Amino acid sequence: MSHSNLPSSPSPRYAAAGDFMRVFCAFMIGWYHIWQQSWLTPTLRLGGLTLDFYPWVRAGYMFVDLMLLLSGFLLYLPWANGKPPETGVYLRRRAARILPGYWLALAVMLAFAVTAPDFDRPALLARDLGAHLAFIHNLFRFSYSQTRLNAVLWTLAVEVQFYLLLPALAPLFNRRPLLCWGAMTGIALSFRLLWTAPMPDTTMFVNRLPNMLDLYADGMLAAHLYAKLARRKDHRALIAALGTLLCALGAWGVLHTVKVQATAYGDYSALRLGQLTRRWPLGVCGAAFLLGGSLGFGPLRRLLSNRVLRFLGGASYSFYIWHQWLAVRLKQWRIPPYRAAADPNQAWEMPWQLHYTLLCFAAALLLAVLIHQFVEKPAARRLAGIKPGRITKILRRR
Repeated sequence: MSHSNLPSSPSPRYAAAGDFMRVFCAFMIGWYHIWQQSWLTPTLRLGGLTLDFYPWVRAGYMFVDLMLLLSGFLLYLPWANGKPPETGVYLRRRAARILPGYWLALAVMLAFAVTAPDFDRPALLARDLGAHLAFIHNLFRFSYSQTRLNAVLWTLAVEVQFYLLLPALAPLFNRRPLLCWGAMTGIALSFRLLWTAPMPDTTMFVNRLPNMLDLYADGMLAAHLYAKLARRKDHRALIAALGTLLCALGAWGVLHTVKVQATAYGDYSALRLGQLTRRWPLGVCGAAFLLGGSLGFGPLRRLLSNRVLRFLGGASYSFYIWHQWLAVRLKQWRIPPYRAAADPNQAWEMPWQLHYTLLCFAAALLLAVLIHQFVEKPAARRLAGIKPGRITKILRRR
């Protein structure tokens, strides 16, 4: 076979499937939180065909795990390509990526918390804010499950804690990938199944970094393999075929795992236990999708990474930060208006449920795009001290 007939080679520095995974996971997490407020049955009817998305929306919180996996993949990829950044440059770029939007969100949410009618504990709110600024808010009940700011921000605490660990961990992983992957996975499984799961109340431990290490390890191992296989000039057709198959199997595994989690009924303790036990297979399947989709045939890679997905991916960080907070506020402000005295979702009030759901998505996306264009990009340019042409690439790495 001539080289002209071979499938095009992917760039070892860019993973196509990452664009789709970022946008899809942010959308599903947003749908889950908006559904919690609307109770709109997540089905779509096309003629005589009914598509039921209920299982994946009901367990949409599981897609947060895949966002952490993607972060491990993208952050480790420079080391996998033999071009590790200097620690100072790496930390400045991480700060440029997350701090502008994060600080803006904290400022707005703090203002609303202070002016709330039931605000009566300024000292506790100050501690809550301090924990958020230090990115340790997932370690304390008052700043995690009882925060007056924004409950979804716990992921930023886990991410920043991993950011600080990566410069020391990545060189070791690059030298001994299987050994480090096994060690990180072993630590996570031990912490999860032997320490966290037996607890009578897992609230404060289910979303801590030791419980997430295998997700990051899966992403890092997938990046390590991707960097090597993307450079292979021989067996391109075979690699692309196997990658496409692996992508399909990984996608099926992710959807099946989340669907099984949706069958877990009971209190939040039962849901958290199911999440703990299914985190490992979910991470493996997510890594398979990410690796396979990025190595697959050209049409698949173009489907998973295109101009629209890259645009949405740039705004996904702010969408994630704001969607739940905005959904709660819109409901409190009775936008759109509803007839019920309170909780129109419990009255199954239509068409409010549909109008509210569409408005939440549209408002969160519009706000995210505006923040990305007019806050994140200019601030990142100043914080990172880098050329404007590279800002977009950095802002797509979460």
